[in-house]
Amino acid sequence: MFKLGNTDLFAALSKAMKENDETAMKAAVEAFQQSVSEQIHADFQELADEKDVNVLASRGYRQLTTKEKTWYGKVISAMKSTNPKQAFVDIISDTTTEGAMPSTIVEDVFRHLQEDHPLLGAISFQYVGYLTKWVTNDHSTQRAYWGEITADIEKEITSSIKVIDVKQHMLSAFAVIELGMLDLGPMWLDAYIRACLYEALYCGSEQAVVGGNGVNCPIGLDRDIHEGVTFSTTDGYPQKTPEIIHDFKPETYGPLVAKLAKTEKGKKRTFSTVGLICNLSDYLTKIMPATTYQASDGSFKNNLFPFPTTVIISNEVDDGRAILFVPEEYQMFVGGDKAGSIVYDDSVKFFQNSRAFRVVQYATGRAFDNTSAILLNIADMDPAYLTVVQETKPVHYGVTLAAMTDGTATSSRATAKSGETVTITAKPAAGKALDTITATYGASTSVTVTTSGNVGTFTMPADDVTVTVTFKAAA
Repeated sequence: MFKLGNTDLFAALSKAMKENDETAMKAAVEAFQQSVSEQIHADFQELADEKDVNVLASRGYRQLTTKEKTWYGKVISAMKSTNPKQAFVDIISDTTTEGAMPSTIVEDVFRHLQEDHPLLGAISFQYVGYLTKWVTNDHSTQRAYWGEITADIEKEITSSIKVIDVKQHMLSAFAVIELGMLDLGPMWLDAYIRACLYEALYCGSEQAVVGGNGVNCPIGLDRDIHEGVTFSTTDGYPQKTPEIIHDFKPETYGPLVAKLAKTEKGKKRTFSTVGLICNLSDYLTKIMPATTYQASDGSFKNNLFPFPTTVIISNEVDDGRAILFVPEEYQMFVGGDKAGSIVYDDSVKFFQNSRAFRVVQYATGRAFDNTSAILLNIADMDPAYLTVVQETKPVHYGVTLAAMTDGTATSSRATAKSGETVTITAKPAAGKALDTITATYGASTSVTVTTSGNVGTFTMPADDVTVTVTFKAAA
């Protein structure tokens, strides 16, 4: 995918869209498209004679299919025409060839969107053309039957199918092409159009998946869509009531995840992992401290949850909020209208010597039901940062007194840790005196013994020690 070097332009556009600032949006769009145009012109000067498709692909310029080349050729001719609006109508209404934008162009854009953005990669994203109904299994357990299909069995099979009416909503992206770019050729125009699509779809899709209210846009994960909920034609679906959560301890998190394990109608749902969406600031100040531990080796282990959980950063989530959800239960359907996905537009005036057009896509999205996601209030999350210290109990080694004659001896310790002092006290028999006190460990390694009178001391090695005491005749 063609990548724009200045990522600040994406951030500016996203901010303007979130704040619904039309002036800022127009400025951000113009700055973005101007930057894309300049970068493509610069790449053309450098790579115009490059024949290695791998080199071109590494810079975001892909090899076009025959259908794509043909379509772009028609678009270039239409844009150069003295009557571009009619020329676009002729392309779309041409029954001898397919006039609509090839679906492979948009599919490539969505593939890169899913690769680059974790939230869009986590949900179920499908390119479906123009969709009106979503037919899905309602999580009933399916059985195999022997024998005739009776009316009761047929009823059970059909009752496990859920049909959801969906309305695809139009997502338009304006793009302005300088006439000079049309001379570069289809591959370079393709990079520009895909960059414009990528920009618009990213900024529009992620916000809709998180918080779309369903009015001319997809329904977000934070929306209350329970059966019987009141839908407002102006405000759409209401936001879910957030559940307050203070920690991710097993006794807290288990029951919370369990709410996702059953559908709204009480049928069992199976999944092996869940997603947790929050903005970056809340992740760093609330989620990370609550799920990070320091191991005994000094390293940090983060994102430790009692149940497998993938943390997804999206700055579309409000401060103090997070969304716990089953990723595969959110479906985003994207398609193109039968009339084509690119139309000439003379309703806006940007620059001289340029052509303005709209890239049009249709999309809809919603969760399977209201229990597919839970809105959380994490404003008062308790940090659970812990340091794990591996406590090693000290090893005690044995002190053994060898058999002796002509006297006895005692040890101050039966066992001792390495480095501790052991004292041996000898008691000679009548007419006898202490001769030697020796200590050894292992095969026959000697330990230094310091003797004073009838007392000897030594420092315990990291091994068992045998002490030998001998006596002699008294002088």
